[in-house]
Amino acid sequence: MEQAPHVGKCESDRSGTRNLVVTGAGTYCHVAKFAEPISIKAVSYGEVEWRLDRRRYLIKPDSILLIPDGDEYSLTIDSVKPSRGFCAVFRRGLVEECWRAAVSKQETLLDAPNDIRPLPFSRRLESRTGPLGRAVDALAAAVAANASPDTLGWLFESLGEKAADSVSEQRRESSRPTAIRPATRLEIHRRLHLARQTIEDDLAAPWTLVTMRRAAMMAPHHYHRCFRMVFGETPRGWLSRRRAERAMALLRTTSRSVIEVCLAVGYASASSFSSSFAARYGMPPSQVVRSSSALS
Repeated sequence: MEQAPHVGKCESDRSGTRNLVVTGAGTYCHVAKFAEPISIKAVSYGEVEWRLDRRRYLIKPDSILLIPDGDEYSLTIDSVKPSRGFCAVFRRGLVEECWRAAVSKQETLLDAPNDIRPLPFSRRLESRTGPLGRAVDALAAAVAANASPDTLGWLFESLGEKAADSVSEQRRESSRPTAIRPATRLEIHRRLHLARQTIEDDLAAPWTLVTMRRAAMMAPHHYHRCFRMVFGETPRGWLSRRRAERAMALLRTTSRSVIEVCLAVGYASASSFSSSFAARYGMPPSQVVRSSSALS
């Protein structure tokens, strides 16, 4: 019989026999060289640093990191104010089965219903406002409300489907742009993801097409064209969206003033920030409801 999800600050057994939610708040924490089944790294407030293969991922409330099975990582919280991490660790086979159900022929699924195989993919950093992030939010809200194990179990199933969808999108991205050699396409993706992560780490910087393309080591319009083909939006549109999402997260989870948030996400004036924010969310930043953690 399948075990109910475990919720706690730590769990000695992460062998993949059941779903886990690992959460906790503090100003300092360090976990070195750890690996587990497919998992999602998120934070409720503050920021947490994950390192994988010498790559640094600074996760904030507006972003999430999807990590494949067996990827070794380290985790660090080191801040003046507390940060709360929120990690969803899938039982081994859940995301893999969701993936297989989405891509396999019906006859194959009927003839071999239990033929679950490993799902290789590259770690994936994405916005928390997408389908996977919203599924994480639903699970986090249920955990905060002390929902029943049955409810958490169903939410994990839904989260697994969204994780499989995210891997599918990653594979669709990897096939773009078309009509070029696979090795060239792989290198384009490597440079685009390197630049996007560099920008994510410092959204407040005065990014232009020229400075973005330098992070990617590409010519400006080659970078612009490839970015739009692979990710489905322009570099400027993506930057504007991510700044707005970061601003919303800061307004909800911190006690920072509107002008402080404005500067933290790269706007030069409060008026332009308010106009852009209102155009995207239908309300001025001053009307965003703060969470209880931000008010305490």
